[in-house]
Amino acid sequence: MRGAGTRVVLRFLPVASFLAVAFFFGQPSPGYAGGGEPPGPASAREAALLWKFRTGGFVDSAPALSDGIAWFGSWDRKFYALDAGTGRELWSAGAGDFIDASPAVSGGRVFFCSWDRVVRCVDGRTGTQIWRFAMPPSPFDDHRQSSPAASGDKLFVGGYDGVLYALDARTGRKLWGIPTGGAIRSRPHPEGFVGSADGNLYAFDAATGAVRWKFPTGGAVHSSPAVAGGKVYFGSRDGKVYCLDAATGKPHWSYDAGARIEFSSPLVAGGILYVGDCAGKLHAVSLRDGKRAWVFAGDAPIYSSPVIAAGRIAYGDNAGGVHFLDPARGTRAGGFRAGGAVQAVAPGPEGSVLAGSRDGFLYALALRGETGRQR
Repeated sequence: MRGAGTRVVLRFLPVASFLAVAFFFGQPSPGYAGGGEPPGPASAREAALLWKFRTGGFVDSAPALSDGIAWFGSWDRKFYALDAGTGRELWSAGAGDFIDASPAVSGGRVFFCSWDRVVRCVDGRTGTQIWRFAMPPSPFDDHRQSSPAASGDKLFVGGYDGVLYALDARTGRKLWGIPTGGAIRSRPHPEGFVGSADGNLYAFDAATGAVRWKFPTGGAVHSSPAVAGGKVYFGSRDGKVYCLDAATGKPHWSYDAGARIEFSSPLVAGGILYVGDCAGKLHAVSLRDGKRAWVFAGDAPIYSSPVIAAGRIAYGDNAGGVHFLDPARGTRAGGFRAGGAVQAVAPGPEGSVLAGSRDGFLYALALRGETGRQR
C-alpha cells in the first residue's frame, strides 16, 4: 500500500509491457491529447475538468463512491482509494493482475476482482486485506470480468468459469454456486438476477442459490440487469433490450436497438430506460411499452453504462468522449474528450461525473455552472 500522493501521480508499467497490452487490446484514439471538447452542436458546453488522477494502465473500472472516497482499479495491477472531491490519493494496494471490474462497497469494506480470478475484500479506509477468494481456472478466461455486488452479509460475483458465486461477505467463505453455460461478465443484481455468455438471463434465489427461471436471448448477456416496479431490464448481444416479469420471467416487451449491446447496462429513471449500443447510439426507451423516446447518435461504440449527474444523462464512448445529454429530448448539453476510450463512468460528488479512460486517467468532470467545485 502507498500513502497519500499528489492529485496527478505518474505511475507506469514497464514500457514494453504496456505497449504490448495496448497493441493487443486497443490503443487510445489517435489525434486527441485529452481535455478538449468533442465535436458537437455549437450550443453544447465544454465540461469542466475538476481534477484528474493518473494510473499506469487503462482505467476500465467504474469507481464506487461512499463517504467522500472513490475506489477503483486499473490495468497497472493496483487498486486505488482517492478523495472524491480533490483526486488526492489516500492509498493504493497491489493486486495479482489487471483490474477492469468495478468494486462494491458495504459496511466499510470494499470488494474487487482481478484477472487472476481472485476476489479481494479490503478495509475501505486503509486498504488492508481482510480476505481473498480464488475462483478456478476456466477455458472461458478473458479480460472482462464480472463486478461484485454486495447485499447484507452476502457478496455475489460471476466467474470466468460460468459459475455465479455467493460468498460470505464477512469471511469470503463460499456459500453456494450456480453453474451456467458461459462466462459471467454481467454484474449480479442482489435481488437475484444475472446474465451469462450462454445467452440467458438467470433468476436465482439469493438465499439458497436455486435457479427460479432463465430466459434465453439470441446473444451473450454481458449487460447487467436493472430492476424496477416488479420488472427486470437488460440488454443482449443480439441487439435487443428486454423487459421481463421479475417473478416469472414472462416477457413484457423487447426493443430492437439495431446493434449489439455489449457491456452497457440499463439506467432506469423517470419512466425511461437508457442504454448504449456498439454502433455509438444512446437509446431512451419507455418503460411502459418499450417504445423509443429518442436516440442520440454518436460516432463510437458505447461500452460504458449511462448515469445521472446534475439532472443530465452522462456516458462515455470508445473514442474517448464523455457526453452529457438532456434526458427529456436527447440533445447534447456538453462534453469532454479524453485521450483514450472511456468505458467506465460513475456519478461523483455534487453532480460531477467520474470517468475512467484508456489513457490511464480517472477524470472528475462537470458541466460548467452545474457544480461548485470547478477549476
